[in-house]
Amino acid sequence: MTPARCIQPPSGKAAMAAAQYRATLPVLETRRLVLRAPQLEDLPVWTAICRDSFGDTDQEAWTEFSYYTSGWLLHGHGLFTVTLKDDDQVVGFVILGLEWDDQEPELGYLFSAQHRLQGYATEACTAVRDFGFDLLGSGRFVSYVSQSNARSNALAQRLGATRDTVAEQAFGADQHVWRYSEVKA
Repeated sequence: MTPARCIQPPSGKAAMAAAQYRATLPVLETRRLVLRAPQLEDLPVWTAICRDSFGDTDQEAWTEFSYYTSGWLLHGHGLFTVTLKDDDQVVGFVILGLEWDDQEPELGYLFSAQHRLQGYATEACTAVRDFGFDLLGSGRFVSYVSQSNARSNALAQRLGATRDTVAEQAFGADQHVWRYSEVKA
């Protein structure tokens, strides 16, 4: 399938403008990872994850990628591309963002199948969680996790989140709502 014109990398002045805009977004570093602004070259990894995990079409994946990336302009937070520090390989994505029906910002993540169960999600989400505390304040963001998703529920617990059963009742779905509250030392 030939990609649509809108997802071709920009060139000329547009490419320089895109690079300048990305350079204004935060870059987070952990022991093994760099979390940086998304770029079009990351789209194939995003698309593969969305196809494998959710059965999304290429068009749906593009729409979601654009949607989460636009969060930086609309809300001041959004999608981070997670890369390995030693070779810049894209291993996944962490989102501090809002979906259309979210009541408050959500911390979410997607990692490629070959990069799961290696601690990357915990490491990357910890960095974004701490970024979120600084940006939004304690208790101001959540993770919505299906009750049946044991690994994601365990990750929220590892990140120090606690279930918000009041929000779960208001949400009205089979979702756990995990609230992140910064613990002051």
